[in-house]
Amino acid sequence: MRFTTFVFAALCSSVVSATALPKRQSPAIWQSPYSGTLVSPTAGQPVVLGGDFPFEYDVSSWCEPDFAPFTVYLTEGRELPVFANVTASGALADGAFVFNFGKFVVSRFGLPTSSPPPPSKLTMPTPETLNTTFRTESRFYLSIVEEFDGCPGDIAVEYSLTSVALKLVHSV
Repeated sequence: MRFTTFVFAALCSSVVSATALPKRQSPAIWQSPYSGTLVSPTAGQPVVLGGDFPFEYDVSSWCEPDFAPFTVYLTEGRELPVFANVTASGALADGAFVFNFGKFVVSRFGLPTSSPPPPSKLTMPTPETLNTTFRTESRFYLSIVEEFDGCPGDIAVEYSLTSVALKLVHSV
């Protein structure tokens, strides 16, 4: 009887202690410790406005998801884009980019996907279609937000941001 009373008392005190603890506040967004690699274009590569340019992105897939979705943007600024501009939905915030090339998905194990695979070339928009005003000090970056789903640590989704500086030119 004493043992049962002791166990019951210990159990009740544990439950009361657990309910008194504050709830864990998880951040709205998790930054992945790993990013994919932007193979092409390379840093400083001239890209003609309105023309095609080679594109190759090697996804990180560090936590081995079935699919590796990523979105490609053209961003503008004095410095590289920062992760603080990535929203909880995995997109760059409005105003943080001047053009969205689209979302692409790499199937890691040959599984069918309803999303398009990444192309080998992208088309740089013309100045008229970009959400910016060209200035001599303007710097442009090809930026990629990659999504990681089901990574270790019970994190539902995390994101990485990879960028490379481009040199936009009107003609070759």
